[in-house]
Amino acid sequence: MDDLNKFVLAVLLVVPVAHCAIPSYIKVCPRSHQNLSACITNSIEALKPYLAKGIPKLDVPGLEPLDLETIVIDSLGSGTRLATNISNLEVYGASDFTILKLTPTMTKKGYNFRFQVNVPRLRVSGMYELDSRILFLDLKGQGPFHANISDYHFECIMKGHQVRREERNYLEFEDMKCTLVVGGVSVRLENLFESNPTLAKATNDVINDNVQVLFDEIKPGLLKALTRRFTEIANKITLAFTYEELFP
Repeated sequence: MDDLNKFVLAVLLVVPVAHCAIPSYIKVCPRSHQNLSACITNSIEALKPYLAKGIPKLDVPGLEPLDLETIVIDSLGSGTRLATNISNLEVYGASDFTILKLTPTMTKKGYNFRFQVNVPRLRVSGMYELDSRILFLDLKGQGPFHANISDYHFECIMKGHQVRREERNYLEFEDMKCTLVVGGVSVRLENLFESNPTLAKATNDVINDNVQVLFDEIKPGLLKALTRRFTEIANKITLAFTYEELFP
């Protein structure tokens, strides 16, 4: 065998091993671990610094910022008409999450992970186009949109199953199913009554007094974006390594 063929053979032998090598920042949790819940929680906590910017080697997208689809609102309430488009939405703070509780259930039929997560603060920015009436105020305009969300708390379940690919077993998750509770929300719209700062402040105050109407419209899109991104991240990791490697 000549030197070139030896080199090619060496590459073919090494590449699969390198592909399967689990990086040090992914903590492996044996299925027989006495506290599998704590092990998985600690493994996720160790990943948090990498999740903000993403993990290019695993094609894992970053959480900062989290992009949202354009939100179109057109609703009527008591003395209120809320009609606005909010576009170019970006959410910051999703990577600063804390796992409050995680319960894994791993059987031959499937793999369920129930967990509770808290995000202390989310900052949302975008652009609004407004044509609304809130109480006695007719509001029309466009400009930067800002929102601060505190104590973003959600409870989720992730259902997974083994898939067989190229004679190997992998863990793949379905879309997360979540419920959401939010502690507080504040909103600020720029460029409202630019010639009258006092009126602009008063208008933003009125909007924040009725902010739940606005946030109830934003919440489904925000929850959808977060659950989609977290599911995508989980699958990017679990499908990059075999089930036996992640849970020996």
